[in-house]
Amino acid sequence: MTVPSNEHHAAGQADTSADRTRYPENHVVAVLDTNAQLTNAIVALTSGGFMDSEIQYGTGAMAADELGASTGRTGLAALLIRLAEHIGVADEEMEMKHRYEQAMRDDKFVFSVAAPTEERKQRATEILRAQGAHAIAYYGKRTIEFITSPNK
Repeated sequence: MTVPSNEHHAAGQADTSADRTRYPENHVVAVLDTNAQLTNAIVALTSGGFMDSEIQYGTGAMAADELGASTGRTGLAALLIRLAEHIGVADEEMEMKHRYEQAMRDDKFVFSVAAPTEERKQRATEILRAQGAHAIAYYGKRTIEFITSPNK
């Protein structure tokens, strides 16, 4: 589930891609509480070697609704996730999705940075921590690594 965004931060234009709420494989995802933290994180990441296209964020009820409407998966996996949600079974991925959804409803920013290598993951994490991010997690192909506590 790549974090939905009502705005693409670099161009300030609507992001209309159909798959923007897919599972964020090889991404560091975090929550930032304020617009100043968001702005500072974008500047620090782009100054630190990340491209604008590697950075996404979402906030507000519309972005939260979009995230809530998606499983982040396709095919049989999507069907199984919906079935699990329907019967009240949750896993870490679903719990984190709900936390991110609530953070956006609370007008916080859910921030995603592409990090396909260990070095990029470490660098993105370092920058986001310095900007006050919390609930930082790395989404690998089959695992979620909690870098900081998901609770705040």
